[in-house]
Amino acid sequence: MLLMLNKRSVLIASVLLALAACKSEVQPVAEIRPVRTMVVGGALPAAAEVYSGEVRARHEAPLGFRIPGKLISRAADVGDHVKKGQVLAKLDAGDVALNASAAAAGLASAQAQLSQASIDYKRSLELLAQNFVSQAEVDKRKTALVSAQKQAEQAKAQVDLANNQASYAQLIADSDGVVTKTLAEPGSVLAAGQSVLMVAKAGAYEAVIDVPENRVQAWQVGQKVKLVLWADDSAQLDGVVNEVSPAADPQTRTYRVKVTLPEDSGAALGMTIQVKQVFAAGDIPAEISVPMSALYGKEKAMRVWVVDAKNTVHSREVTVLGHQGQQVRIQGVPAGSVVVTAGVHLLREGQTVKILAAQEGA
Repeated sequence: MLLMLNKRSVLIASVLLALAACKSEVQPVAEIRPVRTMVVGGALPAAAEVYSGEVRARHEAPLGFRIPGKLISRAADVGDHVKKGQVLAKLDAGDVALNASAAAAGLASAQAQLSQASIDYKRSLELLAQNFVSQAEVDKRKTALVSAQKQAEQAKAQVDLANNQASYAQLIADSDGVVTKTLAEPGSVLAAGQSVLMVAKAGAYEAVIDVPENRVQAWQVGQKVKLVLWADDSAQLDGVVNEVSPAADPQTRTYRVKVTLPEDSGAALGMTIQVKQVFAAGDIPAEISVPMSALYGKEKAMRVWVVDAKNTVHSREVTVLGHQGQQVRIQGVPAGSVVVTAGVHLLREGQTVKILAAQEGA
């Protein structure tokens, strides 16, 4: 009986070994995830962005009288071209003449007092030599003479000031230019220094544009740009950036950029002008544009997945430069790279992917 059980056990063991030998080993199946991708290009079209602006004078200054008075005439109006030395406005000369007369009378009185004080001092010296007056009296006369001399000097200064004020009654242009604004009308009583006209100096015009904060880094002082007047779009002008505002406008949150126009531009104040950035070969910013869905990671450590020739993904850290709608401007990925644009949160480093065709990913 024991012999039969042993034979049966050997038989069962043999069958199990045979079955185990026939069974093939199960291999794990690698997960191939389908993804959508895009081939990123070179520089952004933003490198050739066009901004509309306005032609303004580079130097514009308010003009006013140095003395107070009543404005009796104004010979210039908005849009008038003025020449250096031209009389632009006049004050009532009556008050100025009255001041000059009063100053002259004051000078005559001071000079008479000075003459008398000088005579008195000399006479006191003569009397002191004859012991008819004391030294104290001589000192008194000398003090009076010094005081009279100071009063005469002050009176002379008042006369000079009054004479200068007579010339200040006329507002004279200090350079060629164009009147851009009138700030006072005839009949107005003006304070000293109050502005009457705003004059833009001739020959120094500039284009003024407003750039959004995500593009202001692309503008630098000295940078060359192309300009096109809306009034004549058949010709392009060369301009140079002369100022980039260091602070944003509190209302629009944009940065003011000013571009110097060539002297022969033919532009007039207030004209609409277009400003376009230009870059020399090799100076184009190494930026690319990808959809927002291509990015993943933390705010200051954003990354994208790049697909190699074997359809394997590799994570690359990028620098985010700004946003344009649903597109993001980044640096850190060479132009021509294949970047995953959908499914980025489900991938792992070195994973093989299946690139969906256009119709599949639609």
